[in-house]
Amino acid sequence: MSQHANTTSPQPVPDPSARFHELTQRLQQGGVLAPDDIRAWCHLGLELGHASAVGHACRQLLAAPDVHAALKPYWLFFLGTACLHELEVEQGVQALRQAIAALCEAPLVYNAKPRSQKLAHPRIEELLWQALAQLRAGGVHAFAHAGTLLGLVRESRLLPFDKDLDLGLPLDELQKAQEILLQHGWQRPQQPFDIDNMVTCHRADTDVILDLCGLMPENGGPDLVGGFWINQGRPLDWQRVTRFPGPVQLELHAGPAGEVWRLRNPERWLETIYGPSWRIPDPDFDTIIGAHNLVGFSSLTQWYAGSRIANAWLNGYWEKALRLVRLVLERHTPDDPLLLRAAARLESNLATMPGKPS
Repeated sequence: MSQHANTTSPQPVPDPSARFHELTQRLQQGGVLAPDDIRAWCHLGLELGHASAVGHACRQLLAAPDVHAALKPYWLFFLGTACLHELEVEQGVQALRQAIAALCEAPLVYNAKPRSQKLAHPRIEELLWQALAQLRAGGVHAFAHAGTLLGLVRESRLLPFDKDLDLGLPLDELQKAQEILLQHGWQRPQQPFDIDNMVTCHRADTDVILDLCGLMPENGGPDLVGGFWINQGRPLDWQRVTRFPGPVQLELHAGPAGEVWRLRNPERWLETIYGPSWRIPDPDFDTIIGAHNLVGFSSLTQWYAGSRIANAWLNGYWEKALRLVRLVLERHTPDDPLLLRAAARLESNLATMPGKPS
């Protein structure tokens, strides 16, 4: 369940900090940067924690009288991302909506979405079972969750197109779980902003991300709440909250690397997240914005919706962008005029391409 914002990534650079510093110096000296260099500078700045500088630069670029129609959506996208990193959630939502509106007017760029096989390597599943066994041995009640659970139950393997590994666990065991993983070769990557109930770990040898997703009882009752909570859960209407039926019932299972905890009724958990059709593969379904157990359409969920739609569209992945737009219309805001317009534009774009179904 990747919460990480893909900021229309350029090709990886060997030393991101050095590249960012070099581009920053050129900007400060009044040098003229090509649009690709500015986009690279924005992307690196967000990754390296310079959201304020990126936001300021994007506002200046957008204030120019001759901003190009093809570039305006990029500056709005980066501005929206910078706003979230600065915990200006509503401003981020508005910037991303403006990016989608600008994309409706921008020149057409189409790219076939690459077929991801990120989690197909058997070493990744080995790491999953090892992590679960290590956590169980350390007294942590962690279990396969979200897309990781979906793959194991539906296909008896990890979903090759998934972005990361997801484990659920009690919120009060989150810190202990992090300490155990750090003792076994995982690292904490730099995060542009914190999610209070989640810990993200990374394995450099396989470039895989593992998210520890903390769950807590709702108002002292049996049901649980999860999701993404930022800024110590304040204000409440910002938070992306998901609700799970409880109490969670776990059982011990002999995994390939030792005993692990697993859900006693994983089918119920999956239906809670993905709905009754969870057995039907849908690679472009987005749990962050479309989960069936989302509580409302909070500011943070709106931000993720705008970010994912704009990012897919900017990369030229029209089919994915359309799937995401339709998902928000179906699940949250069926009468949103901007998204209805975006859907119509994407459908029209795809209709002009022979052999491309809408």
